[in-house]
Formats: sequence, C-alpha cells, structure tokens
Amino acid sequence: MGGNRTGIVLNRIAQKRTTFNWIFFILVLILGKGTLIYVLTGIPFILVGMVLRTLSSGTIKKNEILTDTGPYTMCRHPLYLGSFLISAGLVIISQSIFILTYFLIFFPITYIPTIFKEEKFLADKFGKAHLIYKKQTSLFVPDIRKFNLQNFSWKRVKENKEHINWLVILFLITVALIKSYSILKD
Repeated sequence: MGGNRTGIVLNRIAQKRTTFNWIFFILVLILGKGTLIYVLTGIPFILVGMVLRTLSSGTIKKNEILTDTGPYTMCRHPLYLGSFLISAGLVIISQSIFILTYFLIFFPITYIPTIFKEEKFLADKFGKAHLIYKKQTSLFVPDIRKFNLQNFSWKRVKENKEHINWLVILFLITVALIKSYSILKD
C-alpha cells in the first residue's frame, strides 16, 4: 500500500515539472554567481540542449503517431535529454551548491515518473510498434550515430512553443553574462 502512495505522490510532483523548472530558472537568476569562465563553460551544454529540444519539438507529433525519426532515433526521450543538458549548463553557470542540490533532487523526481508514465501511454496506444521501437532505441542515453533530420518541421517547432524556451534561455544567459561581468569588475 505504501508503494502505491509513493507512486501517486511522485506522479503529482511530476505533473508540476514546469513549475519546478520555472523555480529553477528563477533560482539561477537570483543565486547564480558564476564567473565568465563558468558561464562560457555552461553555454555549450545549454546550446546543445536547446538544439536537441528544437529538433525534437520539430519532429514529434504528440499523441498522434509514434515518433521514431529525427532525434527520436537516438533515444526515446530527446526532449527530456535536452532539458537535462540545459539544466546541467545552468548549474555550471550558476556555481551555486543550492542550485546543484535543487537540480539533483527535482530533476529525477519530476522527469523519471514522467518518462515512465509516457512509456506506459505509448505502449498502450501503439502496442507492438512501441515494443519494437523500445527494443531498438535507448531510453535516455543517446546513440548519436543513429541521428537523422527526417520529418523535421519549423511549423511544429512553433506549434510546440519551443521558441518560448529559446527566449527564456537567451534571457538567462544574458543575465549570467552581465552578472559575470559585474563579478569581474569587483
């Protein structure tokens, strides 16, 4: 009985992952204190994550088809892998133990249940096709040799509102650069 309650609690937390992401971004803005070298070290992680999210959002047709092209050839959850890379880059930029701790706690407890829930949904909806895809494709760790750009659409990127993430991330990077310059002057 206790295991079932734990699952319910984790699912409720996972449903709030957008809220936890916004809290994370705000914490990075407020508590981030990285110098220019840390900002420059974190930016490549963020950019790779954003490109991966953009390519994924331009390929996926949520709840319509089993997407197994584009970044979905490398791993089954490239959007979440992109989010992981962005968050890791922001942790590097922030140079804050508190932000690192927040990331280490909330990323797994929000994304792991989400991934399990989506895997179940996909298995129920797409049956054998999902089973075959699951056997051929890693859950989260990408096999970049399999990557292709098949079925990418800028229209889908816009429909999935990925441009909003770009604006938020560019704002965070700009603030981090300004703060690192202020630290350099002090």
